[in-house]
Amino acid sequence: MRPESIQTAVDTLLTAITAEFDRGSSDACRRTVDLLQSVDTTISTEPVQPISSLDTLCDLPGPILKLLQSESQMPSVCEIIAVAKELQWHESARSHTPYSQLIGPTGLVKHRSFRVGLFALISGIDYADHVHPADEVYIVLAGCGSWSLDGGPYQAKGAGDIIDIPSMMTHAMRTDSTPALTVYSWTGDDVSLDHYRFC
Repeated sequence: MRPESIQTAVDTLLTAITAEFDRGSSDACRRTVDLLQSVDTTISTEPVQPISSLDTLCDLPGPILKLLQSESQMPSVCEIIAVAKELQWHESARSHTPYSQLIGPTGLVKHRSFRVGLFALISGIDYADHVHPADEVYIVLAGCGSWSLDGGPYQAKGAGDIIDIPSMMTHAMRTDSTPALTVYSWTGDDVSLDHYRFC
């Protein structure tokens, strides 16, 4: 894509993502919507950097792309398909899961105190209990997975489901044979990974 086309595609994607968070009622969802509506979405001339220096560049896995193209599509999924191959994806060294930072301190669109991105849970993943200071919201866009909050039982979530995770609440995720693609936001007083830890 030409640079101006990528900017247009990212703007369209962020508009669709805003609509997804607007369905939520939590403080974190409302805060995310307010930030998405006020942020300057101009793509930075500075390169995207991984969240952690240990994370490595990767492609969006084929099964995730296949999932996006085969499922009944939410509006945001259509926009992701249009720009997925233009986005920069990294594999997390912590969880071995691919992510793409759309907004954040080192993301496509720079913002010091706010993160929004795409996060893929590949099939058969078991992302152990962990905590962090940021309020986190996941919205499942395609596929399915299970979330455990505050040490509780795993609950299955599918396309359209919203998972709210308050600051410092223990949480874990896992998938079976079907992967999942989510959009996430981190908001609050500390969106760094300085105090991110596994339990």
